[in-house]
Amino acid sequence: MADKEKKFVIEIFRKKDAEELTAALSDPEGKLELGSAAALAGADAAAMALRAAKLAAASGCEGERMDWLLRNISKLREYLVYLIDEDVKGRSIMRRARREGDPQKIEAARQPASAISDEIVCQMIHLIELLEELQDLAPAACAVYVGSAVELALGALRSARLYLLSVARESDDETYRFVVRRENELRLQELQPKAEKILARAEEQLKPSL
Repeated sequence: MADKEKKFVIEIFRKKDAEELTAALSDPEGKLELGSAAALAGADAAAMALRAAKLAAASGCEGERMDWLLRNISKLREYLVYLIDEDVKGRSIMRRARREGDPQKIEAARQPASAISDEIVCQMIHLIELLEELQDLAPAACAVYVGSAVELALGALRSARLYLLSVARESDDETYRFVVRRENELRLQELQPKAEKILARAEEQLKPSL
């Protein structure tokens, strides 16, 4: 009797419901890692930003820039959802290298294994820049969603940054370890004033009227 062909099951995590996805994220032996969690948090941030943009447009904030913001934030939300599964693919080389126990292959796999987390850091910076412009156009009624989008984006960025540091920490390449840490310190330092400015304005808009 001929051997049965092996069946490869490809899981699409972004299609799972909240219960399944969070259960998969909690499994230390599963395929998902912090990059997927950061992508999900980033998608939530983009969703809140998109909600704010839609509310602003519905309240009469129309025009070319608002259309541009709606279009770009919508695409960003979709892209971040897509990255939930891309992180699994990006780390497949590392998983294989670890199984084989080849130090050279493990070292070579560090960058692809952390590529999606690095992309999430970049996209959260981009999202906060979009929110800065959106806040200038949106009415005060949108403040809660603009502010929450920034908070979620910062959480996604910081989580992704920690994963980058964890991957770099095990590297034998001292320069690589330094560059990863320093580059992400500078990114966060540069972004922080912008995020704080948006949040301070949102807090002001959310104060009760006298």
